[in-house]
Amino acid sequence: MEVIEIPPQEIEIPQRAIAARMGFKGIGEIPDHFKPIYEELISLLLKVSKPLIAFDDFVPSMDNGEILIDNVKITGILGKSQLGKSIEITAMLITLGEQIDEEIANFHQSGDDLRSFMLDSMGSEFVEYVARKFDASLRSKKSLKGSARIAPGYVDLPITLNKWFASKFGKAISVTIDPESFVFLPRKTISAFIGWSN
Repeated sequence: MEVIEIPPQEIEIPQRAIAARMGFKGIGEIPDHFKPIYEELISLLLKVSKPLIAFDDFVPSMDNGEILIDNVKITGILGKSQLGKSIEITAMLITLGEQIDEEIANFHQSGDDLRSFMLDSMGSEFVEYVARKFDASLRSKKSLKGSARIAPGYVDLPITLNKWFASKFGKAISVTIDPESFVFLPRKTISAFIGWSN
């Protein structure tokens, strides 16, 4: 397992992506009357985020037609279509850390639900762009062909796989999991697989 930290200032995220996450689809940017708050919260996001990535490569095997890595089965059509021909699978856990959760909660508790909502949306998009940057870095270094990056909870890839991610990588980057919902804590945390084939 490896752990890397990416300086938040290195993450490039288009304003249109955050605008869409906030519900301003089709506009392409944050409306003018929200821009001062947006600029304020971008600065806060960069200040409090600590992007950390824990990852490892696994050689998969097949068990009754299902993909097996590290004694965990990757079931479902999505997993088979993207990872079924892999000779190597990278698993990754990516977090922004707990401070952004605290800032979101503080805004909510103080009655500032607009800033709470906006920062929550921005954090969700930001952690995705951390994943994209890391994804691109992996692909530039590997000589193998990479699959799509797939995450538990999407299509039919079981969200219960997050339990394995938390047990495998969580301690290294201070991530735990809600045992009932399988949601990560801190909340701005995502997991993913990439399969590599010839």
